[in-house]
Amino acid sequence: MHSSSVLSLSNCSVLKRSHRNQIEKLSFTPLKNLRFCGLRNEILAFEFLKLNRCETQRVRNFLRNKIVSASVAENGNAPTSFDYDLVIIGAGVGGHGAALHAVEKGLKTAIIEGDVIGGTCVNRGCVPSKALLAVSGRMRELKNEHHLKALGIQVSGAGYDRQAVADHANNLASKIRNNLTNSLKALGVDILTGVGTITGPQRVKYGKVGFSGSEVTARDIIIATGSVPFVPRGIEVDGKTVITSDHALKLEFVPEWIAIVGSGYIGLEFSDVYTALGSEVVSPLLNL
Repeated sequence: MHSSSVLSLSNCSVLKRSHRNQIEKLSFTPLKNLRFCGLRNEILAFEFLKLNRCETQRVRNFLRNKIVSASVAENGNAPTSFDYDLVIIGAGVGGHGAALHAVEKGLKTAIIEGDVIGGTCVNRGCVPSKALLAVSGRMRELKNEHHLKALGIQVSGAGYDRQAVADHANNLASKIRNNLTNSLKALGVDILTGVGTITGPQRVKYGKVGFSGSEVTARDIIIATGSVPFVPRGIEVDGKTVITSDHALKLEFVPEWIAIVGSGYIGLEFSDVYTALGSEVVSPLLNL
């Protein structure tokens, strides 16, 4: 459970009294001595205050020091030397890209992955889905006899081998996954296997869940853990009658009828794939 701490600015003379009064009304959750990239650091921007650039920077620095001090007091002293300049939790395309950039800047880098290199995009998302879409596109072309006849092409009884289609998508993902792994190794990035857990200021533990694991220290940490399919409450996924996009990409079977909940780009891609392979597809509009 996170505790909130009110930051007192009564002794800070660099800010106007009205600004101090507004900031003192806010509560902040300690950030565990981490410097987050992107939107995670926006809580220190204070865009609702009419501060000039110099004052804004002073507020940001003051609050960061306060939060770091509170975190160190709660979780122990931060290390004075580090195993790595940067540790990245998650080896998907985001973590991989961050590692490449870090090495380019001369940082000693490690990346922690609890599953497989490439994350969702390479293994359960973009890559295999596009492979299946390529197959569905070819099937639609072959089934369009009228168009093919106009081109002087005669095709009869176009079909497909489900297992071969699934193998094609899996082999493509495996090839790209190996390329990503080899590129990290070639650049000197240490690949640490296991689930990453932030245990204190600039400390990360990794290993199998339920085991002691190992701990490393890093000057900076990037969290790039990705996402998992959303399953509404009360619905049990059994991998047979109720499946997620992860199951669908394996193409272990092609159902005669399927309802796809969700009409975002992932749902639309699967609608295209399954209709091309002969399934009747329904996309119900549900308020989830």
